[in-house]
Amino acid sequence: MSAIIDPNSVTPMYKQVLKILSDRITSGQLKPGDKLPSETALMSEFGVSRITVRAAIIELAEDGILVRSQGKGTFVATPKSTYKANDTIGFSHSCRLAGKVPSSRLIYSDWIYPSQKDMDFFKIKETEKIICTKRLRYVDNIPTLIEINHYSPQLTFLFTENLEGSLFEIFGKHGITITNSMRSLEICFPTKEEIILLNLKKDTPLLLFKDVQKDAKGKPLYLSKQLYNTEHMKFYF
Repeated sequence: MSAIIDPNSVTPMYKQVLKILSDRITSGQLKPGDKLPSETALMSEFGVSRITVRAAIIELAEDGILVRSQGKGTFVATPKSTYKANDTIGFSHSCRLAGKVPSSRLIYSDWIYPSQKDMDFFKIKETEKIICTKRLRYVDNIPTLIEINHYSPQLTFLFTENLEGSLFEIFGKHGITITNSMRSLEICFPTKEEIILLNLKKDTPLLLFKDVQKDAKGKPLYLSKQLYNTEHMKFYF
């Protein structure tokens, strides 16, 4: 029996498709390593456009639930092990301590619909938008990392701040202390856009850090994804 997508719902159609696919994975109907039906098959099943199906798949892939393999298809991801690391002082301060000059360029800042991971973290509904920023960060004028943050919808002061500076300093200005709850580390490969932004050679591996940031009282502040070009950086743990 085909799943029903309601085009008149306040929930975007791609979010409805995403929820159905996510539920199938959670329930075990789709298992780790299973190949997802083709975009054409999903379009036919749900009665939606290719853009809608692709948006759902992209978000699930970004959340690590699906893995896309060029020329092979899209597969249910195998859960990865999680390792702790530290990020208690922020990128800008770390650079200054190393005698380097940090800087940033704001690429994007807007309201977006939350992913399932966002909804679970911020304890919000799928119709409640969150704040998203994307920044290209430099060390001594060399593009070094791409940072994508999803913030609590309560942090509206971010739209009035200069986001090309230190995020830790901005939160401190508003009386908020950031504490690092959990950080994970993976290896990934860049998209075409990331290759251009970081001035990379094709197939250059990147380090992908994912941070869960809360304040001193345990209140959720933001989720962060940081893609590092390791040609110019070393990490100490």
